[in-house]
Amino acid sequence: MKTYFPIILFIITIFCGCSSEIEFTPITPPTATDNSDLLISEISTAINTDANAASTRPHYVEIYNGTSASVDLTNYAIGYMASTDASTLVNWTFPTGNFFLLSTSIAKGKCYVIASPQADPTVIKSDITWGTTSATNANASVPLQLSGNSAIALLKKDATGTITLSGNTYKIIDVFGSPQVARVTSTGSSSARNNFMWTVAGDVADTRNRTFFRKATVHNPTTDWAKAKGTTVTDSEWQLSGDRAWDYTNIGLPTK
Repeated sequence: MKTYFPIILFIITIFCGCSSEIEFTPITPPTATDNSDLLISEISTAINTDANAASTRPHYVEIYNGTSASVDLTNYAIGYMASTDASTLVNWTFPTGNFFLLSTSIAKGKCYVIASPQADPTVIKSDITWGTTSATNANASVPLQLSGNSAIALLKKDATGTITLSGNTYKIIDVFGSPQVARVTSTGSSSARNNFMWTVAGDVADTRNRTFFRKATVHNPTTDWAKAKGTTVTDSEWQLSGDRAWDYTNIGLPTK
């Protein structure tokens, strides 16, 4: 077999010389799934008196770890706060009973699900349950009752935070809903509990009986609910099921 090594070497010498300072150190860009922190990835709202809900509370909150490493959940908490009218704007508050300190850890690429004790465990697969065990309690201030006007906050321990839970200081890093963003009156079926809701992804009729999925294109948590909820299906960080058409097939799994 013929070899052309001398000719190739001569050509390289002529065109490149021997003093090149080009560095060929490979640069590895960060992957799109290396999120900056945990985020709320899925949530279910439902009015338990709705006939389609079958007198259950299929309420749950899913947390996703899209970071590059396992995360210690003892540094995090979930907070719950319901609004009582459409327009009153107030700061977040979490009295005893309205926050839940997380425990254990969550591996990278995995989800952690907190469900209502009233959720059907054969349908809602969860890691832990939290909230009222009363099937008839219509007190919206008690978690975990999510029906359109109930906000969820993901909190993280932080010395600069302004929220104290069980002696530790936290800051809110992600939200679904917010008492600082106005609600509207639902045009759906009337509820004895409340008829208030946040519009999400352009749905202005009724978001009280839905499953919400964080879009896979969202890689970081945010406290800006007004922006995250969006005004159209395009600019919202969330996609949602049809009215009273809950979708539980993706519980415990990252959104694809």
